[in-house]
Amino acid sequence: MAVFCLQDVDHEVHIRTPNFPAARGLTLSTDCHLAATITATATKLQQAERTCITVLEFLLKFQQICRSQCESSKDDDEDVVLTTLNKAYLDSLLAHLGTIGWERVSHVSSNFTAFSITTRDSVGRTHTLRLGVGPRYPDDPPSFQADLPTDLTFSYNPSEGVCCVVEAWERQVEEAQGVWQVLDEIDECALVLDPPHPRPRQATSRRIILENQVSVHLSLSVQHPRHQPHQCHLLGPSHLTTPLTRKLTQGYQYWDPERSLVDNLESILGVRVVRQGEGGGGGGGDEGMGAECAICYCLHLEDALPDLTCDHCTQVFHQHCLYEWLRGHTSSRHSINGIFGECPYCEKVG
Repeated sequence: MAVFCLQDVDHEVHIRTPNFPAARGLTLSTDCHLAATITATATKLQQAERTCITVLEFLLKFQQICRSQCESSKDDDEDVVLTTLNKAYLDSLLAHLGTIGWERVSHVSSNFTAFSITTRDSVGRTHTLRLGVGPRYPDDPPSFQADLPTDLTFSYNPSEGVCCVVEAWERQVEEAQGVWQVLDEIDECALVLDPPHPRPRQATSRRIILENQVSVHLSLSVQHPRHQPHQCHLLGPSHLTTPLTRKLTQGYQYWDPERSLVDNLESILGVRVVRQGEGGGGGGGDEGMGAECAICYCLHLEDALPDLTCDHCTQVFHQHCLYEWLRGHTSSRHSINGIFGECPYCEKVG
């Protein structure tokens, strides 16, 4: 017999089934109304825990008890909305989740339309796949969200349901090991300006900073991450970026896939990459490296980084910040191609 242990914690119902091998644990997200209903029906739910044998049987009993409680108190709370759990729908969904493995189901919504699956890759990284199913499941494919560097592609089979999505997701997780390894090497070594930490697994680019305060935006190939980056864009004052761009173009032929990306950049450009903790400030060290916008004093403005640099003082600015500053300055000149004026920091004309 399954022993269901029901516990409400922070509006989540944790169902533990230690004696039922197909389901070691289940978490249902709740709202305040359902949490109150669970408290009011604790005795009946505990009785259901002792008598129900399967997860499906308990969930249907759970629904029945909570519905009866809400109907008896609906005059006191008219905001309570119950979702009907269709037995055929649940039977199919729970069978598919059982095939995947209940130990990998980390979260289930209270109406059983959204849940999360976790897996660990070959080097121990944890990954989460978020799935959503509609009332016509399994005839209609589920929606999904996954942190992958490529689009999740799969051939959907209603008889397999979410299983075929999870199988394709796990396969692409393993295929991404190479690019994630290179990106992790960069994160452990270099001072990364973008993306901010924690870094999303779908990102295949990094913006790092060189010792002369020129930053480099790198975009890696998922298939060949140790080869030359798809994109290698230098950002900074033109008198510094121009000779470095020339070196990069001429030196690409000497790129060695056996060496790390940072080692290759330093060898080709002749400039050292700034390491973690060398920025002279807190929060990862990017303060004090000339990376912050000299107008708003922030590194990130929504999704944008400072990418405009004064050739005189080398201060950097967000495009939006500089445009707004120049637009309000009386000495600025407007033209069809843009707006021109003095640097907000050194007051020299750029």
